[in-house]
Formats: sequence, C-alpha cells, structure tokens
Amino acid sequence: LEVAPPLRNGDLKLPSKPLSDDNLAIIGKATPQDISYVDLISNKLPEDLEHPHKGAKDEKGNWGYVYDETLLRKNPPPFQYDKLEKACKNHDAHYQMLTKKVFVDLEAHDAKEASGVKRDKIFCLVFTISPNHGAIPFVRETWGPKCDGFIVASNETDPALGTINIPHEGPEEYNNIWQKVRSIWSYVYDHYYDKYDWFHMGGDDIYLLVENLRLYLESEEIQLAQNGGIHLPNGNETEQIPLFLGRRFAYQGNRKDIFISGGSGYTMNKAALKTLVVEGLPNVMPHAKTFSEDTMVARIFKRFGVEPYDTKDENGGERYMPFMPGHHLNYRMPKDPESDWYAKYSIDIKMGLDHCAARSVAFHYVKEESQKRLHAILYHLCPGDKKAKAENK
Repeated sequence: LEVAPPLRNGDLKLPSKPLSDDNLAIIGKATPQDISYVDLISNKLPEDLEHPHKGAKDEKGNWGYVYDETLLRKNPPPFQYDKLEKACKNHDAHYQMLTKKVFVDLEAHDAKEASGVKRDKIFCLVFTISPNHGAIPFVRETWGPKCDGFIVASNETDPALGTINIPHEGPEEYNNIWQKVRSIWSYVYDHYYDKYDWFHMGGDDIYLLVENLRLYLESEEIQLAQNGGIHLPNGNETEQIPLFLGRRFAYQGNRKDIFISGGSGYTMNKAALKTLVVEGLPNVMPHAKTFSEDTMVARIFKRFGVEPYDTKDENGGERYMPFMPGHHLNYRMPKDPESDWYAKYSIDIKMGLDHCAARSVAFHYVKEESQKRLHAILYHLCPGDKKAKAENK
C-alpha cells in the first residue's frame, strides 16, 4: 500500500484512529502541493487578462470588480417564513429524515466556538444565472450567512443580491457550464485564496449544513488526510495533500472512473484549489464545451493523482446527498441496478434512515421555499419544538 509521506517536521503527533485503507490509498496517489499563493493576474490591466482569469464586471459592465465576500456573514437578513407553521406540521419523508436521523451538531459547534480555538474558514460559492436570481434570497436567509465567505457567481451583477457577473469563454448556456466553472474557480483563486482554508461550490439549489461541514473538515480524519495520512498537522504546514470531497459516483458504474457529483457540490482544500487552477485548468481541456463540469473537474484532478476521497461516516452513511432528504429515506435499490442511473452510479450505499450520515453536510434539489422548511426543521424553529433555541450565527 502506497502512503504519502508526512508533511510536517519536528514533534510528530499520531492520530487516535488511522485512516481507512481505502482512503490511505486515495491520498497516497496525490503529490503534496505547496500552498503558497502563485499570482496569475498581477501586472496586467483587466482588459489584458484572458479567460478564465478575466475576472468580473460590476453592475455597469466595468471590469475589475472584486466583491466583498464577507458582507453576508456580517449583515445576514432576518429569517422570515410566513408558512412556517404549515410547513412544520407536514411530517412527510423529508421531516422524518431530519428529525429521526440527520441533525446539526450545534452542541459540538458551540463547544468549539466557546473554546476559543481557531476555526477553519470556509468559502461558499453558489453558481446560477440571472433568470434564477429569485432563488438566492432563500439561500441568503438560511445557510449562506454561516459561511465565512459567500458569493453567488452569475451572468449579472446585482449588489443587493450579492451576485457577480463572471464572464467566461463561449456562450452562457447549459452546454457550456464547464467554461463558466473554469472562470468561477479562477476568480475565487485570484481574489480569495489566501483568506480561506476550504472552498465549496454548488448550484443555487443546494442546502449546506455549515456547522456539520466545518466540524467534518476540522476533524482528526480530514486534518490527518491532508497532512499525508500518518501524522496530524501542527498548524505550520506549507504543503498539503490536495483533498477533493463530496458524493462519489462511479461513471457508468465503472469504479475505476470515480467522480464527485456536482449535485450537492464539492469541497476542496487550498492544495486542491491551487492544483486545479494553477496546474490543471491551463493545461487540461481548456477549451472544451460541455455541461458535465463535475466529471471534468474529476478528470483534471486524476491527471495529478488526486482522486475523490470517500466521505462516508463511520457507519457507512453518506455526508453529501444528491437529492432531498425524503428521497434518500424512501429510495430502494431496484432488482436490476442497470435500469436506474442512480443505482448504477452509486457506490455501496445504504437504504432508508441508514443512507444519510447523522451529521450530513449537504442536500441537493432544495428549491426556494424548501430551503426555509429544511432550515426551520434542522434549527428547531418549528412552533413547539422541544429543542428550540436561538439560532447560531
């Protein structure tokens, strides 16, 4: 079994539990990446830059726009939901999964906050298009402010919504999402890389359980993995193993061709983001036109030995969900897995309540008002909830 070398010097600290053999093998294929910032845009005027590093335009169409990604965190809008009581009375499959299994670990979150320990900083990114801007206020009132940095990449800048026009090569269309994503990740790297430890991208219909995500990323397992898998980091590392986290799918059922589904989004550490933007995007399929951005990202990473990390919990529950909670509660594997793309692509999934990790981090297809409904259930905002408490900021 090939294992990446430890990335720290001095007094080495061993973990309380080793990584699984599978995840050791995954990180053992990657090369440690120097995480210092490499400037790709300085000494150039905005009009002289080329895609995917041309940057963003303000609401008047002027190049060089850099959005303050901390605005939502600093000034979150109030949570307002006039259908709260009705939504909470509906004890459907979504409600069942979120009350019988999945929960936000506010106790562990609050304990860490109170301890004064430095928390990992998460940059959250939603991508959309202007006709879908109506979905953004729902994100802004729910999970968005919990991220340390938050932006909405779009084709139109609206300061009131926090959307940013990040132009890209080719037309603004579904079959060209890959070019859109190339420009978005380049913009994030060029302007926000040094401020954050982790970067998560997803569409405008994801719902993130940010406290759970942060606790997972700060966990001994993930810290160990990005430090090479043998010793825990001491906080002074200048190199990391690139980590690419999310819901793993086997393309067409081929377990030698694993990618991370873009549905619930994917999470990268600094080393992964730098590998993608500095080394991958300029050299691997730079002008490809396709909707399949998630498989493209995986293919680039594979060129550099970076494979999707298995993010299941200790009980085999999935942390990143490609559908709404109730879908995973009710889904059953068909007799013929070849007849259902989800069954064909899935990797050793469990059924019913066992499917989702208790401390899940993301759901997909959470449309507009469903964002508020899930939020109310998860954060005990429903009338009469015995666990009701002031929502954590």
